Amino acid sequence: MKTLELKPLLVELLQQLGLYTQASNVASDTENDLNTLAVSRLLKKHQIGFSVIKPSDSTLHLTIYPFLVVPAKDNAFIARRQGHQFEKLENNHWQTVDMTQLTDDAYLFVIDALPRSKKSVQAFAAHMSKRTKWYRPVFWLSLLSSITGLAVPLFTMAVYDRVIGGQTPSILPSIALGGALAVGVLVSTRLARAQILATTSNRFARDLSQITFYRLLHMPLMVLSRVGISNHIARMRNAEKVRMLLSGPGGGGLVDLPFTIIALLAIMFLSGWLVLVPIGMLMLYYLVMKVVSRYVQAASPTISGEYQNTLSELAKNLLQLKAAGDTEGWQTKFIRQCRENSRQNFLYAKRNGLNAAIAHSLSLFTALITVFTGIFLVLNQTISSGALIACVMMIWRITGPAQLAFSSQQKFTMMDVAVKQFDRFMQATTEQSELRLDTPDNTQAPAISFQHLTLRYKAEGEPALSGVNVDIEPGELVAVIGPNACGKSTLLLSALGVLEAQAGFVTVNGKNLKQYDTEIFRHWVAYSPSQPDIFPGTLAENIRIAKPDATDDEIKTAIIAAGGASFFNSINNDLSVDLLGENNAMLSAIEGSYINLARALIKQSPLLLLDEPLPHRNPESKQQLIKTLLNLKGQSTVMFTSHDQDLIKHADKVIILDKGAVVYAGPIPDQAPQTPDATNTVMQESPTNG
Repeated sequence: MKTLELKPLLVELLQQLGLYTQASNVASDTENDLNTLAVSRLLKKHQIGFSVIKPSDSTLHLTIYPFLVVPAKDNAFIARRQGHQFEKLENNHWQTVDMTQLTDDAYLFVIDALPRSKKSVQAFAAHMSKRTKWYRPVFWLSLLSSITGLAVPLFTMAVYDRVIGGQTPSILPSIALGGALAVGVLVSTRLARAQILATTSNRFARDLSQITFYRLLHMPLMVLSRVGISNHIARMRNAEKVRMLLSGPGGGGLVDLPFTIIALLAIMFLSGWLVLVPIGMLMLYYLVMKVVSRYVQAASPTISGEYQNTLSELAKNLLQLKAAGDTEGWQTKFIRQCRENSRQNFLYAKRNGLNAAIAHSLSLFTALITVFTGIFLVLNQTISSGALIACVMMIWRITGPAQLAFSSQQKFTMMDVAVKQFDRFMQATTEQSELRLDTPDNTQAPAISFQHLTLRYKAEGEPALSGVNVDIEPGELVAVIGPNACGKSTLLLSALGVLEAQAGFVTVNGKNLKQYDTEIFRHWVAYSPSQPDIFPGTLAENIRIAKPDATDDEIKTAIIAAGGASFFNSINNDLSVDLLGENNAMLSAIEGSYINLARALIKQSPLLLLDEPLPHRNPESKQQLIKTLLNLKGQSTVMFTSHDQDLIKHADKVIILDKGAVVYAGPIPDQAPQTPDATNTVMQESPTNG
């Protein structure tokens, strides 16, 4: 199958689903060689619920929407279900197709749900329902395990009543063989069930982690910045709680809980009214453990979140703390929190120990009462001594799962919190929507306009941008200058669409920035931040983040155009050098800025946004970068922040900001009628980054 066939098929599928705007967006995408992974990515991007199944899957007969069929060797096609038959779309006509002819190596992209403006409040349950196949085998394996688990008690009863009491040792081998077979089946079913539970929990945890990570990447930066990094990590780890609940011996015990009724029925069959003893003890067990659980939960640690946040803040602000010489104060704060955290965890562990001790005591008490009650029944010849021994042995199959259920109450509580948090998280809006699917024109330099732009990072804080009104013509080289913290970087990030203003708007080529597809727009724009961003990997891999298909020659050209010739020579012109290896772990900010700029330049974008492209550069690097920017005049619209007068004087237009407001916007004062205020602002500009 040729990968080129998938793009028109995906466009046709979206049209069949009534998603014409999404279809237009995919059709205008410059990426033509779509594979199955790219199809999956695009469906996720447009918030279309889907599943990838095999042709033999029974759920295929439950499909509602048209779906995409991707055979291993033949051409892909669009199909739909019509009653009990399936039809194939060919030349705009539906024709009957036999889906049973597809081999198991084919993939079917089945559409589960179309995008909706309001997300389901039960997102966790919706994703869990996609893995319902594990319920049935786990149920039958647990049932078989519970039935064969009666073999040992019944074997013991037979030995006491028939072999010893009846003086018939000849039947012992057959009883032992039957018991051995039952135990073998028991062990096999337990192993198979444990594998299914482990596989299901791991896959489900993996899916939740992927969904969470994908959504984090597509949430607005303003929303993410208001939540600490520790909270983002906590969201990713919530998926692990699913794995903890289902996998391992604890998960198997919880699954066995409903099947304790089999042991109760067996006790009732063997001893009659003796079954009332474990039933009554279970009720007492429930009441006592409910009181004890409340006592334990009252001691739950309350400082854990604050303790973890302190560690995260220390890792993030270590340089500033050492520079300020305030490490002693933070150490005192951490020691206090550490002691309190240890005290609370000790108290919680002690009460948990009490909980386990009481649960174990109640289990022993149940067995003892069963023994003493059963003795009277044996003396009255109501039941045999073997039946009494068997009933006592089966008591543990009742109290064991019950004890595990109560000891797992904390897991259930954590699971409930994780589910509710996941559902709230899935309701949060992302940047992508059906209203943001326009694509920019990548053939010419764009015009940019800021209209009454006002942006605050915090509701109670001063505005970072205040009523900004600026028009930038196509192909202009524009310098954004001003004192420290005046909003220069914020203006560039607003033009990139990463920060959304509370008032006003930004237009690119006369179209509101909020109409553009965020993914395509940011892939089209070239942006270089003021702080170096170095990722694990080689130099080539770091630059190819901006253009994955870039050749080695293109990378070298971009590095040199960024003024990094001396840096490139210092690493022997080696693109495969590991930037975060032992010998290169201490890259300077200057060397990192070469990589930032090379990433921006290699895209050859009609729109460049450069934040402080000339920090402390040597004269040769500065001249090379100035030459590069001058060559871009007329071909690309370039906005840059800077304090370097040599670079500013080459700009076609200068935007001067002060406290988020535009003081001056127009040609450089010495190239236009002199404006004293503007001239003074340029000449007195602070040398620090704003």
